[in-house]
Amino acid sequence: MVIKQGTLVDHAELFRFISQVLEAVGTPPAGAAEMANQMVASDLAGHESHGIRRLREYAYRARDGFVNPAANPTIELDTGSLVSVDGQANYGHLVMPFVTDLVIERARAYGIAAVTVKNCDPAGRFADFCDHAANEGIAVFMFMNCGGGAIDVAPPGGAEARLATNPIAAGVPREGAPNLVMDMATSAVAKGRLSDAQERDTEIGDDWLNQSGVLLPLGGVKGFALAVIAEAVAGSLSSAGTVGPEKVDAQQGVLAIGIDIQKLRPLAEFKKDVAKFATHLKETPLEAGASEIRMPGESTAINTKARLKSGITIHPVIWERVVEVAEVFAVRLPESKVE
Repeated sequence: MVIKQGTLVDHAELFRFISQVLEAVGTPPAGAAEMANQMVASDLAGHESHGIRRLREYAYRARDGFVNPAANPTIELDTGSLVSVDGQANYGHLVMPFVTDLVIERARAYGIAAVTVKNCDPAGRFADFCDHAANEGIAVFMFMNCGGGAIDVAPPGGAEARLATNPIAAGVPREGAPNLVMDMATSAVAKGRLSDAQERDTEIGDDWLNQSGVLLPLGGVKGFALAVIAEAVAGSLSSAGTVGPEKVDAQQGVLAIGIDIQKLRPLAEFKKDVAKFATHLKETPLEAGASEIRMPGESTAINTKARLKSGITIHPVIWERVVEVAEVFAVRLPESKVE
């Protein structure tokens, strides 16, 4: 069934459906709820590229043995402030909360801590993990690669892809407003957003693809440099793997660094300083046609507030996948929300 205008669904009903599908492929209830929360949060935030549109992919990867959704991550090396984690082939959505809590714990104990991750299926957005750390008074910085897989980005001047989108994310506490949270691909646009635009038949940016139709780095050589650094510290430092001539399945490598702000200065003073300069930036005189200046993390909060009330519209192409998944795993479809 395809509804041309899209299907409007309440966030709670979407959460129920995703959770039940994930449980159907062997994810324990608590893990299914955690992952569903993250995916629904993506749709609420306006980042549909990492929301329910990915559910079919995630469910099939578990069904086909690429993911072990019941596995628990393990610590391979522990020096106190430096830790390496093996994700045991579980979803990144379930490995990264463990890693984030570990970064918070060790940063509080040592002032600064770093945790690497390997053998982890790619997670969705890292913004939620960064926001969680910031809420705990920890400034966090995360670098990701895909272990030599998911090759979608060409080097500047290159005709073919040689890198993944290698995201970089960060979270910084802020007083009286959403934390400063950045979560961005080092490519001109995230692969999921490109696919989403193609599925919706919407306009694709002139600077997204090269002449061969391959994703470009963000900002040319600058984005390429960021991607290379992420490849090195997330892929090599974690032993997750890096790009090469061999074709491999995407297994995310991560380097997460946390700093306990309280160890350097009172947290309240820091948050007040951040709020002060953020306000100064937001009060910049606007160019003609501009409506406002938003700090990193603000759009997510605005979109989430609106969609919690209005509901989430599922595009017809994505709704077809939802119907397929519901049939394959015998889960009741999300009920439409009455406007």
